[in-house]
Amino acid sequence: NNIGSVHASKGEYDKALAMHERAVQIQLAALGELHPSTAISYFNIGCIHRTKGEYEKALQIHEKSLQIKLVALSLHHPDIANSFGSMGDTFLYLGKHDKALEMYEKSLQ
Repeated sequence: NNIGSVHASKGEYDKALAMHERAVQIQLAALGELHPSTAISYFNIGCIHRTKGEYEKALQIHEKSLQIKLVALSLHHPDIANSFGSMGDTFLYLGKHDKALEMYEKSLQ
């Protein structure tokens, strides 16, 4: 994850995506799908897709991350709010303001 984050900060999004995807594979093997670390890696992948303008793909990955977090974490964990907020940002980029607002409101619950 850290290597992917460095690549992302340098604007090297394809390299970042490859590193985050590699992290997911390692975490799936070592920790399983329903682990918070796996969810975070998926979240990072979603963020890269959003940065690349691949909004629908970003939403799919963020939803996957959120579903894991909802199982693995308490309902009021900040990472869940972060996922809803990021999904709200993505809907905003898509011009889906009502859906963005819904996600932002969920992030406050």
